[in-house]
Amino acid sequence: MKKNDLLIHNIASKYILGENVNIEIKGKKQQLECLNQLLDISKQLYESLQKDKQQLSEIMSIVERKNQLSDQFYQLTQIKWKL
Repeated sequence: MKKNDLLIHNIASKYILGENVNIEIKGKKQQLECLNQLLDISKQLYESLQKDKQQLSEIMSIVERKNQLSDQFYQLTQIKWKL
């Protein structure tokens, strides 16, 4: 894993866990928009998995969307999403 890939994943994991993250990430507008969506859906999945009595169909829908965004993010950045 490249240094930048590791840095993005470390920042993302903190965001997903609800920790305060104060960093500026540079990139093309399309890359940053995709990353933002991917971070949000990854956090949503994490939070859904923490809830009691969460509907499996809802979780699977979130996973499907996250996978789509992961593929899009890879196409834009060549960074494979690991979270």
